[in-house]
Amino acid sequence: MKKINGHILAFMSVFFWSVLYVSVKVLLEYLSPFELLILQFVFGYIMLFVIKPKFLKVRFKEELMFAIAGLCGISIYNLFLNLAMEQTYASNVSIIIAIAPLFTGIFAFLLKIEKPYKNFFIGFILCIIGISLLSFGDTDAIGINPFGDMLALVAAMGWGAYSVTIVGIMNKHYDIIIATRKMIFYGILFLIPAFFMFDFRPNWHIFLQPTIALNFIFIVFFASGFCFVLWNKATLLIGAVKTNIYVYLTPIITIIVAMLVLGERLGIYGIIGVVLTLFGVIIGEYRNTRKQVD
Repeated sequence: MKKINGHILAFMSVFFWSVLYVSVKVLLEYLSPFELLILQFVFGYIMLFVIKPKFLKVRFKEELMFAIAGLCGISIYNLFLNLAMEQTYASNVSIIIAIAPLFTGIFAFLLKIEKPYKNFFIGFILCIIGISLLSFGDTDAIGINPFGDMLALVAAMGWGAYSVTIVGIMNKHYDIIIATRKMIFYGILFLIPAFFMFDFRPNWHIFLQPTIALNFIFIVFFASGFCFVLWNKATLLIGAVKTNIYVYLTPIITIIVAMLVLGERLGIYGIIGVVLTLFGVIIGEYRNTRKQVD
């Protein structure tokens, strides 16, 4: 039953995060990437504090792990995600983020958590070719921006590092909501220097518009708080590798929603790029999913 619950939680978090790309795209018409990031996580932190107004005291080593998780999973991932969403298609971003499990593997190799294997490198090469086609193939497609795709690649690296870090934290069996809030706190803390690089002057009147308000509430409640709780709990129940498999569904869900809501499209090279990228991720993770032991 624990494993079934873990898979359900992983799917729920990925589903809401997939729809998030579309909501972010809508909100970036009215807010800068940095403004949106700060607002969503400050309100997300407040929401989680209201739900469970307690604090978690840990040793310095564990505190450092929370700080790294906040830096990678909140600051780097979400900042570069929002910057990428401003530059390129929501569909492109979701496809590139889908290779995050491969970066999880790279960090696992570097930290000697796992040994390298052939399928991983074959999958990684396919992903790079797929992303190149996605970014540079359809030159006549409106809105394609290779720079935005590279920003999404940095976001995927951040999520890969977060996925490795979160395993050690979740194995300590801390309260999920309090632990998640602690990571968000560090994520916000590491974003403070960005105030010297980006303007933060949100137009508060835009939240009087129902569309803006509903999309923002969705991002705060699900993407900035609830989904992290679901994801972290799923990682605890079924492990990081099996949880990350659900990232593969992100592009499929996002592309469908983006076509319906935003009218986005993919050219022939983009479609080939999608297939190669997803195929590369599946091949790269094949050995892991067979030999993973919970």
